[in-house]
Amino acid sequence: MASNAPLGEFLRSRRLASDPGLAPLPTKGARRVPGLRREEIAQLAGVSADYYARLEQGRQATPSDAVLRALATALHLDAAERLHLFNLAHRTPGSGGTAPARSARPGLLRLMEAVGDSPAVLHGRGTDVLALNEAARAVITDFYAKPAGDRNVVRWFFLDRSSHRFEDWEAVAGDVIGMLRLDVGRYPDDARLRALVEDLTVRSPLFAEFWSKQRVSVDVPARKVIRHPTAGALTFDVVGVSLPSEPDQTLFVFTAGSGSPTEKAVTRLLAEWRTSGTA
Repeated sequence: MASNAPLGEFLRSRRLASDPGLAPLPTKGARRVPGLRREEIAQLAGVSADYYARLEQGRQATPSDAVLRALATALHLDAAERLHLFNLAHRTPGSGGTAPARSARPGLLRLMEAVGDSPAVLHGRGTDVLALNEAARAVITDFYAKPAGDRNVVRWFFLDRSSHRFEDWEAVAGDVIGMLRLDVGRYPDDARLRALVEDLTVRSPLFAEFWSKQRVSVDVPARKVIRHPTAGALTFDVVGVSLPSEPDQTLFVFTAGSGSPTEKAVTRLLAEWRTSGTA
């Protein structure tokens, strides 16, 4: 029988994170472990307890779409988690075997140029940084100054203390690692993604801890605060833009209100950065 351990691990993590209070089930005494019981998820999804147990144990690899939808509802999965669930269940040999586009799409590059002095970073598969503008280099970090193999957002977050300029670092780190996990589920045979996860698991115990939580993200929170070492606290609204023809590439633009203290601070910082010769 075909197996699917990643699907089982994800289901188990979401079950343990589920809130029994949200389930339309009678209370059955004190709970010794968090989340719903296996038989409760099976009941809510309309499958047998044995069938669901096989799913969690990775011994049942091919649930139908109807079962997946029922499980997603029973577990109260959000849009990103539902997508990841279907990606894991539909894993086929060769998924992700083709190399991702390593060059930025012209349309997204033109959009990056059009945002002016708003910091903008173009992510590729696995949060690789494909391009960024001068404002992002000055405000966030200069990925172009790093070796090509280190131009990755998750790698920066977990191996470089300068990433802690993001306020609420843990929440933001959880979001970027969630984007990586979504890509790993979508492209199970991508050797570069596997190597990235293996390398960070060895080099960063904190990454290993975050990775074990099975978090999945499609996007990032709209509001971010960056505590820049010289410009102080900068508050941005973040927008992600992607093209239907290139779902692996997303342009994240950090915007500030017109005339706001953040906009003025970024203008000053960028002028100093350009004058210093860093550009």
